[in-house]
Amino acid sequence: MARRRRVLASSASLIAAGLAGCGGNSGSESGSTNSPSTEPYTVQIDPNDPYTFEEVPETYGVGTSPFLDMGMALGIQPSATTGLERAPLKFYDLLELGFDESQVTKLASDAESGYDRENFYAADADVWLISRTNIGRYVNWDDSDFEEVESQTGPFLGTTLRFAPQSAVQAEPNPYTMYEAFEKVAKVFQRQQRFEAWQSLHDDLMSTIEEGLPPEDERPTVAAIWRGVSPDSGQFRIAPLHRLGNNTKSYNRVGMQDAFEGQYPDGPIGYEELLRADPDYIGAVGALTSQTHEEFVNTTVEPFESNENGQQLSAVRNGNVIRSGGQYMGPIVDMFSTEAVAKQVYPDEFGEWPGSVGAVPEGEQLFDRQRLRDIVNGDL
Repeated sequence: MARRRRVLASSASLIAAGLAGCGGNSGSESGSTNSPSTEPYTVQIDPNDPYTFEEVPETYGVGTSPFLDMGMALGIQPSATTGLERAPLKFYDLLELGFDESQVTKLASDAESGYDRENFYAADADVWLISRTNIGRYVNWDDSDFEEVESQTGPFLGTTLRFAPQSAVQAEPNPYTMYEAFEKVAKVFQRQQRFEAWQSLHDDLMSTIEEGLPPEDERPTVAAIWRGVSPDSGQFRIAPLHRLGNNTKSYNRVGMQDAFEGQYPDGPIGYEELLRADPDYIGAVGALTSQTHEEFVNTTVEPFESNENGQQLSAVRNGNVIRSGGQYMGPIVDMFSTEAVAKQVYPDEFGEWPGSVGAVPEGEQLFDRQRLRDIVNGDL
């Protein structure tokens, strides 16, 4: 496939109008120096062809995916997105990362419709961290359409990082775990030192979690539900727990067992199937990101408690309806979501869950917020 090698102007920052206070070190962070990259470098992100960058890209576009969070974790705000309706902006606000929505070009009317090639041309991103496969579900573009956009802007290097391979939505497994993909993105922007700092922060959190987990045979089961939880509808989409299922990784991280292991339903299920599995916990995938505590209680917890069928579920009777991050699960969301699920499931070990990420007392936080900010800012 013919692709241009776009020559990008070198600058002191990787973003022209981006994160307030998040400039940090500019250019390459590979090796032991922070000097700007002057040599071409090649990045391979499956299932795309390898791409050689002549200079470090300054702008990027993303879809409704973890790549938004990865870019933010590296200190770079996207210049274009497919929509921000359910994006994890509240985490960026909490961390004072200065996300400026006015500087973002909209590529589509929402995550699943309204795509227009003219929007891609107008955005003119240096690289698209968007999966061709994902866009292909909503547009009738062929290879020549993608190649035309690439010829006038930048390459498509995104990949799929959401559903587990057992999911009816995605038959093939994701090619990478989130951190494997994150390492690729860090190479795209030549911010490898920031990635290494993130890996260390992540490892510290996981050490804390793993030290506090009960023995495997005492860990509870969970039914993870995605695409919204509507108790009165009686229809629930089960999201499998899997090492490569990025949207449910928080439950795996705290050692929970999949209530539907080995018997994943093909499509939505009703109360009969949910009662048959009778999980210890019901997890609302994505609700930590998309809803406030009050919204979650009003739309999910209380409707379950008021529903005749819902009242029969052990998770509902025991107050074990919980929420996690979901489709935007990059490094930042992952930290908050892992902490939230650990506290909701094991409060004796990790402290009581106060209901919202911003209400966790400083002395009970499972990861250092200031250290996270420093990494984003490049203060390594």
